Amino acid sequence: MNIIESNTPKYISFNEHLNFEKYLSRDDKKYFVLFHYQNLVACGGYELNNSQTKAGLSWGLVHRQHHNQGFGSYLLTYRIKNIKKKHPSINIYLDTSQHTYKFFEKFGFIIVQKLKNGYAEKLDRYDMILKPELNI
Repeated sequence: MNIIESNTPKYISFNEHLNFEKYLSRDDKKYFVLFHYQNLVACGGYELNNSQTKAGLSWGLVHRQHHNQGFGSYLLTYRIKNIKKKHPSINIYLDTSQHTYKFFEKFGFIIVQKLKNGYAEKLDRYDMILKPELNI
């Protein structure tokens, strides 16, 4: 919870904290944590739809003190490789905000939809998909 709190309110709205707690208690997801010198610096996961044709990246967070240090890139690449290894032809989706979508574009994600105030006031939602031809 410390990681999500460090990113609120700029990157995460307060009303998402309860959703994050509920997500962590679910059994139908893969979730990874990244430590640096025994400090939890990042976390993120993914889940598959019922027909296992889509993977949704979920709750990828880096503690605000550790932004721009490569932890987010490492964790994103790790999750994509993990999905592709187990499900080589699956489509990978995510949703993010106007503050972070450019980060995902660097890895080959493209915007498929934008929703103004999609998460909260002044926090837009960007739905993205990894270009299918990319294998990281």
